[in-house]
Amino acid sequence: MNAAKNRLACPIACALVALAIGLSPAAARPIARDDLYRSARLDTHPLTTVALLPAVAVADNPGAERLVEFEWVALYGEGTTTWMPADQVRARLALAAGEPGDLFREVNEQVWQRGEVEPRMAGRLAQLLGVDAVLSLRIDRWEIADGGRAAVEMTAALTHADGTRLWSISGLAGYGHSIRSAEQSFNMDMSWVRRAYLEPQDQDHKLGHALYGLLARWAWSLPAPLYARAVADDASPAGAFAGNQRESERVRDPGAPPAPRPSVE
Repeated sequence: MNAAKNRLACPIACALVALAIGLSPAAARPIARDDLYRSARLDTHPLTTVALLPAVAVADNPGAERLVEFEWVALYGEGTTTWMPADQVRARLALAAGEPGDLFREVNEQVWQRGEVEPRMAGRLAQLLGVDAVLSLRIDRWEIADGGRAAVEMTAALTHADGTRLWSISGLAGYGHSIRSAEQSFNMDMSWVRRAYLEPQDQDHKLGHALYGLLARWAWSLPAPLYARAVADDASPAGAFAGNQRESERVRDPGAPPAPRPSVE
């Protein structure tokens, strides 16, 4: 038991020491859970406006797409960068020259296949929408698996108007416990004892929590000033760490009141 405690204490202590000596919160984390790319151009080319392209689910799921679009802007929309919501982008794409819907379908196909739009398409969209960059979102996984555990996996990519990829990330988050979880215990007669948190929950509730957890985790790596709320009170690394922790706890707290949902037709 003591050995297990020591193994857990080491990475936690390393993270605290790193914060104390001034490393960034992202650098202080002992385990990288996401596939992240960040261009050095982000430090010298700040973005004023970014268009959120309509989300694309690998397995067709309009409800999940709308929820992801809504929650992205709800969580990250308080930075100094202005986000153009996906609904507004849809409307603008529908008015583009050519057959109605052609450009929208082309954008969706590229995001579905690549996880991002092609460089030439990014430039075309940025000019059409009047923004500095576009953000692609692909939902790679959205399901209840392992006997009841929610799994949400996504890919996001930020592309400059000149076609350069500035930032991208992909990762998986889960929520809930499997019905056959090893954390269950036996009665004296060897029958299963079901704990409260193992009782069936609404699937949308579980998937929503998995999504919130993933977006809160990504806040560490989202380029400033796209997400600046966590460091508003304290610009120090420790303040950033505490701010992101508070945001993560707020998002993941099962007892928190549910956020308003977008209407899905």
